[in-house]
Amino acid sequence: MKNSVLLLLVLLSFNSFSQSAYADSLIKRAIKKMQDVPAYECDVLIDMDVSFINIDQRKGKVYFLPPDSIRYDIKGFAFLPKKGYNGHAYSVTESDFVALYLGNELVHETACEIVKVIPNDIESDVVLGQFWIDAKARIHKMIIVTKEGGNYEIDLQYAGEKYPVPSKATIKFDVQEMKLPKTMTGDLEAEDVVLDEKEMKKSKKGSITITYSNYVFAKG
Repeated sequence: MKNSVLLLLVLLSFNSFSQSAYADSLIKRAIKKMQDVPAYECDVLIDMDVSFINIDQRKGKVYFLPPDSIRYDIKGFAFLPKKGYNGHAYSVTESDFVALYLGNELVHETACEIVKVIPNDIESDVVLGQFWIDAKARIHKMIIVTKEGGNYEIDLQYAGEKYPVPSKATIKFDVQEMKLPKTMTGDLEAEDVVLDEKEMKKSKKGSITITYSNYVFAKG
């Protein structure tokens, strides 16, 4: 009986180790795919959905330089992450971490495997990240939990580009203490921005949707 219990514990331990190793390989492969994306520029269309801010749809351009430098050229609009979507993934995996495999799920009708990443550095602002990764090593969704910058979810959709760059990204966040998350900056002086004081007091959620088109990649 004792031998059977010991064997069971060994098998469970081995299975847990195998799943952790598999999860580690999934997230590292996805990160490597993003790191292989060359410099590019593209057109963007911005829609903001925060109940207490009324702002028109905006058009502009995005300029990306590897590994995670991003610049927006959008007149009178600065409600955008200081990092690109890849920068958020890097922030979770840039130091030692533990990866856990959580199974699979469909995202936008695409089969994805779920990986939770927990940084080992207790001083890190990022507490954990969770990623939905498809068979092509593209991240379709990520949830980032931080100590100081709020918690946010990034939903990514893809078209037919050669590299794993999105056709659409939706950033969902909690509106905390009547302010946008610290991971974002804001320009409230634009003429078409209207603040609703009543909505501001009760607002809890917000989102920004970025639609990308006309990618032009640097030649390798």
